[in-house]
Amino acid sequence: MENSLEITDSTDWLGTPLQLLAPLESSLRCQVCKDFFDTPMITSCSHSFCSLCIRRCLTADNKCPICREGDQVLKLRRNWAVQELLDTFKTARPAVMELARKFKALKEQEENQVPEPQPKKRKANQIEQSQEVSSVEASPPRLRTRSRSVKAVPQEPEVIPEIIEDSEGEEEYIPDDGMAVCPVCDRTMKIEAVSHHIDKCLVEQEAREATERQKHTAFGVLQRQQNSPSKQLDRLPTLNYDLMNPSQLRKKFKELGIPTEGAKDLMKRRHTEWVNLWNANCDSQNPKSRMQLLRELRVWEDTQGGGSVMTVPDRNTVTSKGFDAAGWSANHNDDFKRLIASARKKTDAQVRSTIPGSSGSDQSPSTSPNGLPGKVAEDLGDR
Repeated sequence: MENSLEITDSTDWLGTPLQLLAPLESSLRCQVCKDFFDTPMITSCSHSFCSLCIRRCLTADNKCPICREGDQVLKLRRNWAVQELLDTFKTARPAVMELARKFKALKEQEENQVPEPQPKKRKANQIEQSQEVSSVEASPPRLRTRSRSVKAVPQEPEVIPEIIEDSEGEEEYIPDDGMAVCPVCDRTMKIEAVSHHIDKCLVEQEAREATERQKHTAFGVLQRQQNSPSKQLDRLPTLNYDLMNPSQLRKKFKELGIPTEGAKDLMKRRHTEWVNLWNANCDSQNPKSRMQLLRELRVWEDTQGGGSVMTVPDRNTVTSKGFDAAGWSANHNDDFKRLIASARKKTDAQVRSTIPGSSGSDQSPSTSPNGLPGKVAEDLGDR
C-alpha cells in the first residue's frame, strides 16, 4: 500500500508492465495544479479542472487555461462522471501499483540470474545406437529347450459386483415413529403439534423479514445522508470594489468573519480568494468546515497575500498607492515634533548671528511670526 505522504505522479507507471496506465492517470489530473481532480468542474469548452483552480483562473482573466476561450464562473458545472471514475481509480491505484512493482522486480531478478550450461547435443545416429544397445542388454537371454509344453492354467473370471440402483419413484423409507418435520423451519416435532407450530413459525418469519427490510432501508438512507452534505451552503456573490471604500469593505469583512487589516488592494484580493474558497467548497461532495477554510486563507495570506515577503515592501513604501499616511504620521509623531524643535533652534541661531542686536520682537521681512523663515515655516506647517 502506498504511503499517504508519498507524492504520486502519472510517470510512476513508466518502466512497469502497466505503463499504458500512465496516460489514463494523466487524464485524471488537473492541468493547473497537476494533482488529482478535487471536485472536477467542466467548462463551456468541455475542459475539466479542480473547482478552486478554475475559479481562480476565471477570476483572473475569464479564459480557459487550456484553449484560452472566454468563459465565466457562472457557467461551470459539476463533472460527476469524472468524479466517480477518479474515486474508483484512486481506490485501486495502490494495489495495482504494488502488483506492477513486484512483477518488475521479479522480472529483473530473473534477468540477473546466470543461465546454467546446457549439455551438448548428440547426433541422431549415436542416440539410436545407444538405445539399441541398452535394449539388447536389458532383454533376458532366451533358452531353447525341448521341454514338454505346459498347459496354461485357466484363470478364474473376475467377479463384477452388481449394483442395484434405486428407481426415481421410490423414496427413502422412514419409520413411523409419530414425529413430523416443520416445512418452515425444518424442526422435528410430534404430529399433533405441527399445525399450531406452523402458524407461530410463519408469524416469526414475517417479523424477521420485516426487521431485515428496515435494516436495509435505514442503511440506504444513512448512506445517502453521508454522501450528500447535511446542509446546503449558500454561495457568496462577488462585489463591485470600485463602488466601496475601505471602511465599507472592512464592515463587509467583519460580517464574513475574515481579516480586515491591510490596504484596499489587499482587501480586494483577500475577498476574491475567500469567495473562490467558499464557492469551491460548496461544489464539493464532502465540504470542509469554516475553520479549515480560514486556515487555507491564512496560508494564502502568508504565501501570496499581505504576509508574503514580496508584498511587505510595497505595503511599507511611502510612494505606494495603498500607503497608510495616517498610521505613519501617528507612529512618527514624536519624531516630527523633535525635528521641528531642532529646526527652530538652528534657525534662531542663524538669525541672531546674521542680524546683530536682533531680539525676539524684531522680525525680518523674510521670517514668520514664530521666528522661522517663511518657506521653512510653511513646509513645517504642511506636515
